[in-house]
Amino acid sequence: MKKIIIVFIVLVSSAHLFGQEYTIAETQFESGTIHLFADIFIPKKTHSKKIGIALIQGSGDSGRTNLWAISIAEFLGEQGYYVLLPDKRGVGKAGGDWKNSSFQDLATDVIFSAHHLKEKMSLDKVGIMGLSQGGFIAPVAASTNVNIDFVISIVSASVTLEEQMIHEISNTARQNGLNPQEIVEVLELHTLMKEYVLNGDWTPLEKRFSELENATWSDFAKSFPRDPDHWIWKWLGLNINFNPIQYWKDVKQDTFIALGSKDHEDNVPFYESVYRFQDAFKSVGKENYEIKAYKTGHALYEENEKVLKKEFLQDVSGWLKGL
Repeated sequence: MKKIIIVFIVLVSSAHLFGQEYTIAETQFESGTIHLFADIFIPKKTHSKKIGIALIQGSGDSGRTNLWAISIAEFLGEQGYYVLLPDKRGVGKAGGDWKNSSFQDLATDVIFSAHHLKEKMSLDKVGIMGLSQGGFIAPVAASTNVNIDFVISIVSASVTLEEQMIHEISNTARQNGLNPQEIVEVLELHTLMKEYVLNGDWTPLEKRFSELENATWSDFAKSFPRDPDHWIWKWLGLNINFNPIQYWKDVKQDTFIALGSKDHEDNVPFYESVYRFQDAFKSVGKENYEIKAYKTGHALYEENEKVLKKEFLQDVSGWLKGL
């Protein structure tokens, strides 16, 4: 691992000066040649052991303004844990660009962020928590770095990236009113997109896009990128064959996995993911894990409320206390 160059800037948030169980400090550090920024939630009261958790952002432009990630960081800070909430590469103040990065590249950022949090706060233990797609990155980091003490995965699939994409786009098409035969055609379009990613020949995809101008689902078809130079194609080239299970099999650390059963109708193939986690851990004799399932969706919210499900908060808090 390259030597870490760390700069720490403390900016106590005026929004949390009274009535909160933590303060917030901005920090910056290096991941190789990439300059990264994060907020550290510093609890006013800690446990007998000082424990920290480095969060891993989900898909897209996720950074320190992500309200879902903030709500999780706030809860953990209130529970007495040090939490690092980062800007993802290329988001906010962070250097680099996640659009040109593999999950393995982003795992390097996670390793540096966890190390930074532990060293700066003089912690006894530090773990990582992957949020949504961040749960793909978590096992990559944990399986390659013994200094990460525990791993938490929040609503992340255990199927391959391509399988999750197929699951998600099928659900999105159905939610947009497409009938089964039209969804068959959507999946056929995906095969052409994959061919372009792998062989670089745009002609078949360009022809199909032209044909879809007169399709019954032409409006939905327009949601797919039509530019051969769009960033998504390079990103898919880096990640489309990613399989998280090959990394989960090498995770020795204590592991907590949370999933929402209703997410099966949206982002994550819930039942297949549960089984693949179980099968992978059994195949390597891993016993130090818990899988918790909740009757909720991708954000693990209470029904009809944008607040984290109480049952989930109790479970993850109880699990952390047992470390």
